[in-house]
Amino acid sequence: MLALIDCNNFYASCERLFRPDLKLKPIVVLSNNDGCCIARSDEAKALGIAMGTPFFEIKKLCSKNQVMVFSSNYTLYGNISHRVMTIIKDFWPEVEVYSIDEAFLDLRMLPADQRDLFCLNLQKLILQQTGITTSIGIGPTKTLAKAANYLSKRVYKVPVFNITNDLQMLLTKISIAEIWGIGRGWYQKLSALGIKTAYDLANVDENFLKKFSNVVLTRTAVELRGNICNELELPKPRQNIMSSKSFGTMQTELLEIENAISCYCKRAVEKMRAQKLMATNIGVFIQSNRHRKDLPQYNKDIETKFIMPTDDIILITKTAKQCLAKIFKAGYSYKKAGIVLGNLVPNHVSQFDLFSEATQTKYDSNKLMNAIESINSKYGRDTICLASEGLQKMWKMRSEMKSPAYTTRWGELPLVKVE
Repeated sequence: MLALIDCNNFYASCERLFRPDLKLKPIVVLSNNDGCCIARSDEAKALGIAMGTPFFEIKKLCSKNQVMVFSSNYTLYGNISHRVMTIIKDFWPEVEVYSIDEAFLDLRMLPADQRDLFCLNLQKLILQQTGITTSIGIGPTKTLAKAANYLSKRVYKVPVFNITNDLQMLLTKISIAEIWGIGRGWYQKLSALGIKTAYDLANVDENFLKKFSNVVLTRTAVELRGNICNELELPKPRQNIMSSKSFGTMQTELLEIENAISCYCKRAVEKMRAQKLMATNIGVFIQSNRHRKDLPQYNKDIETKFIMPTDDIILITKTAKQCLAKIFKAGYSYKKAGIVLGNLVPNHVSQFDLFSEATQTKYDSNKLMNAIESINSKYGRDTICLASEGLQKMWKMRSEMKSPAYTTRWGELPLVKVE
């Protein structure tokens, strides 16, 4: 028996944590550069605001209905997610963190008559310690646990729902559009065949599905019958780390894009060193704005290999800038750039060059990196940075409605006034 824990309207819920005045108000969270709607509270959904809608299309609607609009604050969301997942892991060891706001639990070692109460207690604990509300679905497979979560949140509106109590009847209440892993394309194909509900898909002949569809859809149908095809997955070592963002305004100068690339290198190296990894190679890419058909288009990427695996921010940034110089072309307006640190290996595994002084260089680099991390950890993330990041940062993405970093910066803690 598996359970899926899903944080309700997660981004919107995070914005409400330190703003009790927003409890019943509609909330919308926007994507990078305040482009599209990527999260909505239930109140915002009731106004007809759809996921992915460009902000300029709903700006008047938001103003008219006093919708609170926020720029995405990924630092806040990531920190709250870490707190939620830590509580879950402390409460039960068999966990697969599926996304920033979802986790699967393997409850097969728990007696059947204790599962519902166990999940209810976990839901209450998460709410008590983080302020985040969750919905929990219980089912024999991942697909059914997802379906149970949908019934919990959208149909019966209860904190915990166990789909096993009346499985066949409950499957008739779920449209195939709501089944995990079925996109718009398969929805249209299956609907044309008269397969409208989860119950219909579960009862389709398996041999027909193998000929008609792919392995993923066949496994989905099998899981809807209660047979496990997808076990919980253990965390896998990362193979690469990407750092990239769209620019707030299109950039035409090499220097500004170099500054951005330097900043992306720092972010990627921070993540890599936190996981005790080193990069074997690095890739750099730049892109023009594909939505601006009136402008010339240019997209290019390049990759190069380090002599030996490294986590040295100076070497990585220098190499990234050299790569950028090779692919940059003047006369284009660039909208996005990024870097990818690839073929990551544990930092205790190194193949040295026979003819280089790599050992001493690596030792000196480690001392420098440790000193930088120690200072930034104590005094703030950007206390020390490379000069190549620049000062003005004209390329930074727009986030004009971003909330404070309530949980990660002392200077942005909420103030309480006593009168």
